[in-house]
Amino acid sequence: MAKEKFLLYMLAGIFSFQAIVFGAGLYFCTKSQNVTEICPNIGDRYEQTFNVMIATTLALLTGTALSKKE
Repeated sequence: MAKEKFLLYMLAGIFSFQAIVFGAGLYFCTKSQNVTEICPNIGDRYEQTFNVMIATTLALLTGTALSKKE
C-alpha cells in the first residue's frame, strides 16, 4: 500500500507542478507585447514537457497493481 500511496502523491504533485508552470507561463506571456513571437505554441510545449512524467508515474502505478495480483 505504501508504494501506491507514494505514486498517487507523485501524480498529484506532477499535476500541481504542471498547473503552476503553465499558469506562470501564461502570466508572463500575456505581460509581453509580442505574444506570438515570445511564446509560440505554449500549449504544445506544455504537453510535451509533462507527458513523460505522467506516463512514467501511471506505468509505475499500474505495474505495482499488476504485480500484486500475481
